[in-house]
Amino acid sequence: MTQYYFVVSALPPLQLGVVPELSFKELKELVKENLTARDLLQFDLLLEQVDLYNIKALWLGLPLDERGTILGKELEEALLVPGRLPTYITDFVERYEEIDDRLRYFPSLYASMYRQKREGFLAKYYAFEREVALVLTALRAKKTGRDIIQELQFEDPHDPFVADILAQKDAQEYSPPMEYEDLKAIFMENSSDPRKLYENILKYRFRKIGEWAENEHFTLDRILAYAARLLTLEKILEVDLKTTIENLSKYG
Repeated sequence: MTQYYFVVSALPPLQLGVVPELSFKELKELVKENLTARDLLQFDLLLEQVDLYNIKALWLGLPLDERGTILGKELEEALLVPGRLPTYITDFVERYEEIDDRLRYFPSLYASMYRQKREGFLAKYYAFEREVALVLTALRAKKTGRDIIQELQFEDPHDPFVADILAQKDAQEYSPPMEYEDLKAIFMENSSDPRKLYENILKYRFRKIGEWAENEHFTLDRILAYAARLLTLEKILEVDLKTTIENLSKYG
């Protein structure tokens, strides 16, 4: 509790449209100096999505996100040595030896990531991220005329959330669960401007995660929620004209 109190007390407030006083890099140093090894493992699990992004960027020859847990040559080596990365990633690398095949089937890694068992804030966070990705995938499929069955080929069709999307495959438009109607509204209002749409989806995530943290005080979950919001806020500040609608779905 003592270490949580110190870290939480040191976190400056976050606000949309305002450059954060504390960078994500500085936050990582703060938690590294004050949390236990077990807590730091949970912090790293929060960054699993960033690590997946970096793995794909590595195979595409693109710059890596410096907020990942493994970078540069170390990431290349980790992909070759079992034990450093989650098993589902090393299994994937062993299954697909050619870069083209890895890129073709890369969406399956996100499906695998979301199926990992987690606890506390991380369980809620990844469930939310998965459902947001699924809703956006369904909305995009309707807009572009893509086959939603193909889009969700790596998902369990018997999962209730997925089954509801598939049940609407022939409908004129997709109606998400009530709790995501506001997300659909954002998509419909901004889908003609990919940059604006991506930015507004990030703001939506920032607000939603903030709602979860309202009842958390001096806990690890409070720190993880702050980290997730800071990561999202930095992404908002990084949005540029090259953003495309493909950024909105992890399944496309």
